[in-house]
Order: sequence, then structure tokens, then C-alpha cells
Amino acid sequence: MDQLTVLLALMALDAGGAETHAISLAKQLKKRGVNVILASHGGRLTSELEADGIEHFTLPLDRKSPVSLLQSLKGLTDIVKSRKVDIIHAHARIPAWISQWVTYFTGCPFISTSHGIYSTSWGMGFITAWGKKIIAVSDDVKKHLIDNFRVPAEKIYVIPNGIDLKKFNPEIDESAVMRELDLNPDDMKIVYISRLMGARGEIALRLIEALPEIQKQFDKIKLVVVGEGDKYNAICKSAAEFNQTVGEKKVIVTGARLDTPLLMKTADIAVGVGRVALEAMAMEKPVIIAGEAGFMGPLTPENFDEAKKHNFSGRGANKVTDAHNMASEIKRLLKDPVRCKELGKFGRQMVSQYFSIEVMTEEVLKIYYQVLEEGKL
Repeated sequence: MDQLTVLLALMALDAGGAETHAISLAKQLKKRGVNVILASHGGRLTSELEADGIEHFTLPLDRKSPVSLLQSLKGLTDIVKSRKVDIIHAHARIPAWISQWVTYFTGCPFISTSHGIYSTSWGMGFITAWGKKIIAVSDDVKKHLIDNFRVPAEKIYVIPNGIDLKKFNPEIDESAVMRELDLNPDDMKIVYISRLMGARGEIALRLIEALPEIQKQFDKIKLVVVGEGDKYNAICKSAAEFNQTVGEKKVIVTGARLDTPLLMKTADIAVGVGRVALEAMAMEKPVIIAGEAGFMGPLTPENFDEAKKHNFSGRGANKVTDAHNMASEIKRLLKDPVRCKELGKFGRQMVSQYFSIEVMTEEVLKIYYQVLEEGKL
């Protein structure tokens, strides 16, 4: 066939796991000769697309009001027709729901990626659609789709999010960020990167709560919190209170940033879930899996398969993410720098083996072509 044209549809392009994944996928597709287009409400990450010469259309795909849905439906339909799109790949529920109607009006097929465990409430169920094929980012997400949305198992393909190992390179120079954040080489640095919303924001608060216990043994401890969301102000307030109590800036809250590799390079220990955990692994950092779904603790060769099954989310763990559990595991790692280094090396090896962006993109392309071939039958 002629050059493949793919439309990636997302809610928005601010910092987040699904969004970062879609940007990486778009760049790789372009490298493979695919004509790739994105549509979303926009955000900070659009600058990365522009730098790579990838076209982006701004539509209210993050909203489910009738007016926004109609605007997005018309916008996506126009893009499909004017750009002769071969397949739509939706990365969230609202874009997927709209894509099914675009398919109805244009005949252009669509697939979707399920990036996590979705609500099964009646209201959300109303705007749920999946497409010809569904990509699940982990085995437990696939099971969730089968058990809760009655999606046929044969339609679901498990393809984890891919990481660009050239971008997340442990040899990069982080000195400029160290100076900017006033970090010293002998500081013991914990880095937490996330959307600071809801339960994810609460984890940042629990980390601050854990610092007094950690500081009893490690007086050079520093915590760097990166992100924004509805918990941002509460986190800033808690950080300021702690810093005032100790008379030193121990907690640094940066807001949302796009230089994740550099920030992760500063870490002695990374705390996070999902894609952030994979990015930390790629940077050869020991990772503590601490999510709203559960606390797994340090990622090790012993628990790797279980963590992978649950997309490094903490699901399946038998501990809760609280200040005590985080303080205990952080102290244990800080006491053993040799083990930290070993876990870091192990993490990058696993990302290279199972989660490289090149392998992931190849698997996604296979699904695109399979859908298009089935459409000819």
C-alpha cells in the first residue's frame, strides 16, 4: 500500500504516562516512514511534536460536554477525510468513543490502547468504546477489560509502553539541573515524578511525612517532587512547613517539567509507578513501586514478573503506600549503595529486553496492518 497515515487521538498532551507514550510512538512511527498526525486538547508536550515536524490538531478531546463532543467529532472527521487517514489509534476513553462515530461516518477503522484500570460506573460506561483491536499495557489490564467490559480476549493484545533508551541514557550530564535545584553530589536524593492529582498527589505528601524518620539516619536526604495537579498547593505547603522546621530546603517541588531524564539522573532512589518506574529503570536507578493501588517496595529480580504483570502499579501488593513503609524501604536502600547499583543495572537490562520503544512500535504496526488487511476481506 501507499504510505500509511495514522491519526493518534488523545485527551491532551500534558506530562503523563499515556501522553509521553504517544509522543514516543509518534516519533518512532515517523522514523518508520509512517505519516503520523496527532489530535488532542494540546499541552506542554506539543512542543516535542513541533520539534519533530509532526502535525498536531487542537480539539476539545478532554471534555465530554455535548458541544465538545460534537466539535471533536467534526474535527476528527475532517482530519480523516482531508488527510486520507488509514487508521485511528485512540489513547483514552473520550477519544475512543468519538473515534467509533468517525468510523461510522468515514469508514476509517480505529483501535484503542487501554493504559490502565478504568472505572466501570454507568456514566463512564456510556462513553466507552474499544475499536477493532485493543492494546492493553499489561496482563492485568487485559483481564480487567475481559472481566469488567466483556471485551473478547481475542481482540486484546498486550503491548507494554515503550521507552526510548537513547533519550533515557544514564550517561547524560545532569550537572545543570543539579545547580538549578541546588543539589549537591553528596546529597541523598529521592525523586518522585507524577501527576500530583488525587491519590498520586497523596503519595508525595506521604513521602514528605516519611522524611523525619529517614533524616534520623541520613541527614543529607533531599526529596524532589515533580509534577502538577490538584494536590500541588497542599504539597508545596507541606514542603515549606518541613523545610522551615529543619531550617533547610530539603523538599524541592518543581512543578511540571519536560526534562524527565535529567531529573531522574539526579536520583539516588526513584519512587513511582507505571511509565515513571520504567523511565527510572532505564536511567539505572533503583525504583520503589509505591502507588495508590499498593506498595510493592523496591523493584528486584524476585518481584519483577509480578510487577510487570501489573504494569508496575503496585496492584497485587499486600502493603499500603504509607509513610512508614516508604521510610523503611528507602532507609534500607540508602544503607546499601552496592545493592542500589545492582538494582539499577538490572532495571535498565529489563527495559532493554522487554520495553524498548523500537520493539513496541513494531508490535503496534503489526496491529495496524492486520486491521487494514481484515478490512479488505
